[in-house]
Amino acid sequence: MGDAFAFRRLGIPSGKDAGEGGVREMSWLEFGDVVRELATAIADAYAPELVLGVARGGIFVGGALASPLRAEFVPVRVEKRSRDRNARPTGKIPEARGRKVLVVDDVTASGSTLQKARALALASGARDVQSAVLVVRPGGSRPEWFAMETAQLIVFPWDYQLDASGPGGDPGVVGV
Repeated sequence: MGDAFAFRRLGIPSGKDAGEGGVREMSWLEFGDVVRELATAIADAYAPELVLGVARGGIFVGGALASPLRAEFVPVRVEKRSRDRNARPTGKIPEARGRKVLVVDDVTASGSTLQKARALALASGARDVQSAVLVVRPGGSRPEWFAMETAQLIVFPWDYQLDASGPGGDPGVVGV
């Protein structure tokens, strides 16, 4: 279950407090606080053995959740997007066989990406699959675990381009 109260405790507007729209930037510090709160809520009721982080944003969230949940982390790609030039959907995930799996993404609205990742985990032999996201769009699909519900556009720290070389550039080099 989501815990919008965690965001209120951290001073981050959520639900009706977040307004109908607009943009909200999340810092790395806020991200760390939110992930710790979400991990605590998940650990109290579900003990995944494997966390699948859906590319792209789910890799950051899944990687951050896996450690406090003491679970193995595997990044997955479930659909090709126009910005992912050479990407193709992931096949079977051998690590999922017989395990409790948590599928993780950063945002969900329709829930279709989470459903595809869930289906992939089940087809790979997972014995139990739940999902978690940081942000749920109002009226959208609700995973078992989420940190906040808002209509605002949340700009995550990983949404920024670090260099001036454009797509395909080296993200390890900061442009000046």
